[in-house]
This record gives sequence, structure tokens and C-alpha cells, in this order.
Amino acid sequence: MKKIKHLANTLIFGFTTIVSSTMAQNEINFLRYDDDFSLVKNDSLKKGPDYLKYNSFGNHNYISFGGELREQFQIYRNLNFGDVPPSYQNTSPTQLWHRFLLHTNIEVGNHLRLFIQFNNTLRFLNDNPITSEIDENQLSLHQAFAEVNLHQWKFRLGRQELLYGNSRLITVREGPNTRLTFDGVVIKRTTNKGRIDFLTVSKVISKQNIFDDESFKECLIGIYGTRYFANHKIGLDYFALNFQSKASTYNYRTGFENRQTYGTRLFVNTTKVNFELEGAYQSGTFDNLTIDAYNILVDVNVQVLPSKKGVIGLAANAASGDNDSEDRKLNTYNLLYAKPAYGLAIPIGATNMISIYPYVKINPIQKLNIVAQVFFLARNSNQDGTYSPGMVENRPSPNLLFTSRKKTLGVFYTVETTYRQNKNLSFSFDASYFSAGSYPLATGLGKDIVYISFKSTFKF
Repeated sequence: MKKIKHLANTLIFGFTTIVSSTMAQNEINFLRYDDDFSLVKNDSLKKGPDYLKYNSFGNHNYISFGGELREQFQIYRNLNFGDVPPSYQNTSPTQLWHRFLLHTNIEVGNHLRLFIQFNNTLRFLNDNPITSEIDENQLSLHQAFAEVNLHQWKFRLGRQELLYGNSRLITVREGPNTRLTFDGVVIKRTTNKGRIDFLTVSKVISKQNIFDDESFKECLIGIYGTRYFANHKIGLDYFALNFQSKASTYNYRTGFENRQTYGTRLFVNTTKVNFELEGAYQSGTFDNLTIDAYNILVDVNVQVLPSKKGVIGLAANAASGDNDSEDRKLNTYNLLYAKPAYGLAIPIGATNMISIYPYVKINPIQKLNIVAQVFFLARNSNQDGTYSPGMVENRPSPNLLFTSRKKTLGVFYTVETTYRQNKNLSFSFDASYFSAGSYPLATGLGKDIVYISFKSTFKF
């Protein structure tokens, strides 16, 4: 296994050295299948990584290559407030995350496209057990789909990343080392007034070893659409989704979950003021319980320094937790496949949670972006625990279930900075501190958490 890691890193280093001499001048997207390198399609004077884009084979057939190399060094103090399983050797580890993604995009004529992406993620320096879906997947087929493009319709079949809205429902989970992907069918219709996706997909369960990922353990069926108004200054997302899983667990009770999620997201983007209001309601059944859950978010921000892109904002979020363990209802809101709401520092997702958080964003210089936030966090219900972003209950432990009525989780301070040298190369520094409140203290050691991260990313 060590030889495999050594070989992978040797190949990655050599390949990166070759392509890093010059930088591409086209658009690299967060979802790499949306990259736009059309500027070099008919360019006979390609330079550097542009040589990898739009190479012709046959009549109207093209092949492109691209990738990403990300190295992230992290320092933790007091993982999970100091409460870790007995198998952990260190509650304050340092670790190095390595990610390498390599993809090819093949366009056959004007209507057919094939997209294939391989993933290599590794973790070093940390002797604690590896969580494969977060830390390490030595080699996997991350994406592989065929897409038929017919005017305003696209029909996509295979393994693919998905991202909708503001990543609070379905996203790729960029923060963890291994991104999230799905198997299934997505049908897309796009017009100048918006788009709507019809999807039937299953989350891919990332495993640690080579080509051993799994899927079809749970299912997501539904629609997600966006409609624009007032020259795209106002937008409205709407969604209706059905989630099914045979192995869901709430308050350490496991059973079959059949959950429907309905909701909307209104967002307004103007020069001075931005506003976002999102609400979702969930119904259905879990085991022999009736689901009755909700999530509400409000976010308002104002531009204060236009020359520095300065923004001051205030947001509030409330997600339901189970109200009564003795009734026939489950009120725990399921995050589905949302991004980690509070980053990587704390293993807490935004379910059974009330949060209020002011924030500041600024670009002191053109290439540098800084975001500072303060989260005031508390449990919504003292009859339910707290869950990870992946909906795994992590507090309290089973023997302390329903024993504490404390709600205050604590105050979380974060600073995130990103320096973009160009479209290909960026560097990030993140630091955060969590001052533990009465709930972590009542259900464990309750130590304060410190997290520091240094990250470099090269995309081509």
C-alpha cells in the first residue's frame, strides 16, 4: 500500500511540473464539467495547459484534459470537544490532506459528450483511524457520464457531481478531502428565464481502497428548478425531493426512511443589498414514525466599501430537532447532502440547530478575499442530539441520551482567506476557535476547539 501511495505521488508531481510552467486563460469552474475553454477551440497558437484543451480527432470531434492538485495541512486541537472513540490515539492531531483529480471531456459532434474523472485522495501524518468518505480514497472513478444535448434539453446518465442553490440541500461537499458524487439520471431543461432538473440518483459511498466505492444504498428522486425575474436580479429556487434509505439512524434508532422535502429559496442580488430567504418542510415516515420537520434561513447583507467589495451581513438559521421521544413523530430535519454549515473545525451539522451569525467580507487587494464570521449556536430541541454534516449522531453518547436539557452549543469564530494568484493557482489560510457552551460540557469533556488550515490548489 505504501508503494501505491509513493507511485501515485511521484506521477502527480511529475505531471504537475510539466503543466505548471504557464497558466491557462479560460474559465475553470467549480464543477469541472462546466469548464469553458471555447476560446482555444480554434486557436492554433495554444500555450501551456491550453495544449490539453480541444484537440480535434475527426470531424467536429474534440478531446480535452484537465485536473486539480490540492494539498492541505491542518492542525486540530481537541477534536469533537475532546470526546473521541477509544480507537483514537490523539485528540489534537496534525495532518496533511492530498487530493488529485484528473478528467477528460470528449465531444462527439454537436450532441454527444462523455466526461470521465478519476480521484486520488490521501491522508498523512495522522495515526487516528481514517474516515474514508472524508479523508482518503486511494483511487476511484469519481465521475463517468454520457450526455446527450438536444437544444434546451440535456440527458445525462452515469456518475456525476451535483450542486443546487446555495449548497444547503445537494452539493459536492468541497470541504472534505473526497468530494461527493452520485450515480443516476439527470434531465436538464434550460431557458433564458431559468432551468429545471429532473433527477433520480443515488449517493456514491466513498471507500478507502482502489475502485471499491459503492452506491444504490439510498435513493433521491425529484426536481430542482430556478426561475429568474427582473433581469436576473431576483431568483426563485423551488424543489420537491423524495429520499429513501434503509439504514437511517435518529437518536440511535435505525430503520427505513421515506422522506419528502419541499421548499423554495428567494434570492435578490442588487448593487447595494443582497437578500436570501430559504425554507423547507419535510414529511414522510421513518420506521413507524411520522416525519414532521422544517428548516428556515434568512440572510441579509449590505455593501459598505464598493472599491474593496466590502460586505457586512447577518444571517439566522433554524432547523428542527425531535420534540418528544415518546410521541409518534420524528421532527429531526435531514440535511440530505448539504455542505458542512460550519466548516471542518467542528463535527456539527445544521440540524436540530438555531444559529445567528454576523459576518464581514472584504477584498483588501484584488487577489485576496477575506471572510470573518461569528456563529452563536444552540440546540433547537433538548430532546434530540447533534448530528454530523453526514447525519450521524455524535452527541450525546447513547448512555447519556435525553439526560441533559442544556441547549447552548457555544460561540464559533472563523476567519477564511483565499489568495488567487490567477485562474489556476490559489492559496488559502483558515483559522477558527470554538468556545464550548453548556451542552458540550454536560455531555462530555466540552473542551474548546482550535483549527488551522493551510491549502494550495492548482487547477488546469
